[in-house]
Amino acid sequence: MLSRSGRRPLWLFGVCVLAGGALLGTWLLASRSGSAVSAVGQEHARTGAQLLPESAIRGSGPVTAYLPFVARNYDGEPSIFGVEIEVGVVSATVSQAQQAGVSWVRYNGLLWSEVEAEPEIRDWSKVASFEQEIRLLSERGLTPVVVVRSAPQWAQKVEGTFCGPIREDALDEFASFMGEVVARYSGPPYNVKYWELGNEPDVDPVLVPPDNVFGCWGDEADTYYGGEYYGQMLKRAYGPIKEADPSARVVLGGLLLVCDPTGPNPAPGTDGCRPAKFLEGVLRAGGGAAFDILAYHAYTQWVAGYPDRDWDLTQGHWEHRGGALLGKLDYVREVMARYGVSKPVLMNEGGLICNASDSNPSDCLLEEFRSAQSSHLIKLYARAWANGLIGSAWYTLNGPGWRQGGLLDENQDPRDPYYALSFMAHLLETSHYSRQLASGTFEGYAFADPVARREYRVYWTNNGSKVFLPLPAGTVAVYSRYGQDITPAGGSVSVGSKPVFVEMTGP
Repeated sequence: MLSRSGRRPLWLFGVCVLAGGALLGTWLLASRSGSAVSAVGQEHARTGAQLLPESAIRGSGPVTAYLPFVARNYDGEPSIFGVEIEVGVVSATVSQAQQAGVSWVRYNGLLWSEVEAEPEIRDWSKVASFEQEIRLLSERGLTPVVVVRSAPQWAQKVEGTFCGPIREDALDEFASFMGEVVARYSGPPYNVKYWELGNEPDVDPVLVPPDNVFGCWGDEADTYYGGEYYGQMLKRAYGPIKEADPSARVVLGGLLLVCDPTGPNPAPGTDGCRPAKFLEGVLRAGGGAAFDILAYHAYTQWVAGYPDRDWDLTQGHWEHRGGALLGKLDYVREVMARYGVSKPVLMNEGGLICNASDSNPSDCLLEEFRSAQSSHLIKLYARAWANGLIGSAWYTLNGPGWRQGGLLDENQDPRDPYYALSFMAHLLETSHYSRQLASGTFEGYAFADPVARREYRVYWTNNGSKVFLPLPAGTVAVYSRYGQDITPAGGSVSVGSKPVFVEMTGP
């Protein structure tokens, strides 16, 4: 999502539940509008209570000086690491994106209504700034995911609603438009291969402003919330896109997925969580054959006073499935399997945002919040990678960001979580996911680097506890979230809610 306008109904945010079951609260939307990693506050290994067996860990090697690079998986595909950069700030932030080592950059977006204000008359000069920004991303070796949205007035099924569905008799013209878009921008100097059709389409037009940057193909009166009609649009557009560029990949508009219709806690005012039936509608209409990648969003909210809390795992409407990131992933895979569909999945908008009350906005500037973001970021990318997502995009790179979620500040200078991203992306530059090491309240993952002959492990606890992790022979170093060497003098390291990395010699 870009700069958010208006106010969302309560169910669009959901709730977070505190430990012990106390309700944290439902909240409304306000406007949402390298080099070696420097030290970000000294992080020391913390003492713990539980001693783990030596078999819980093996070993690794030194980290070299870092130069700007574009992250790729060891097989040459874009890496797990992505961000979104808002329209108009690419030139101010593209260097930070490159230096951080990200691969994906989501860009929202290209507006049909700007190019084709009148039917069959396309004025590409209206999107000159779009062309400039996408060209810049491509020149830096970044992989853009471009959102295409906004129906012109003459093509609107819901009159006056730019974010809403396209009239049936205008679908072929939209398909023709998409064919020309892909033909124009799939090759040099733009090199766009990923096209996302809409942004959070599973929202009804009555719930958002008519020119909103997210939504709004939803239909509250429909059993499948408008998903079948969106599926019809996909089927019209898919052919012309592939004809223009057979290597293009059509991305299902990133789903909000406000709650789980099969879960115990449907969001209030959603008629049993009907919005989440949108995906099923798409598949019922045969839309599964008309997209290549399924995308969804996974935000989590923070409040002060809970420094060791895992905010993702306790996201109210998805806690029963494993949290916002993995719970939603489990749900979309379950729905696809029911219809015999199997697609790669991309989490292309997520992060930890500040839920401070209007009377206490300074909470969003607390060091506690930045520390929580740093931990959340590492967990998000590690879990996404370990669970087979093809990418994960933090919203946003540029700052200050919606609800202070940006990795950069208002001057586009790095905040603490930016350094956490930079360290993790560089450390794992040529690695692939190996295996899960621990689950439950103590969580850990291993990543193997066949180039450096190293294994990198990341560990943390999810309940505020601390454990002692023995370091066997072969351990080279232990690092904080920001890359500081915190290798203990003794034979074990204390692990708590702040993730630690262990570098080890590999096979």
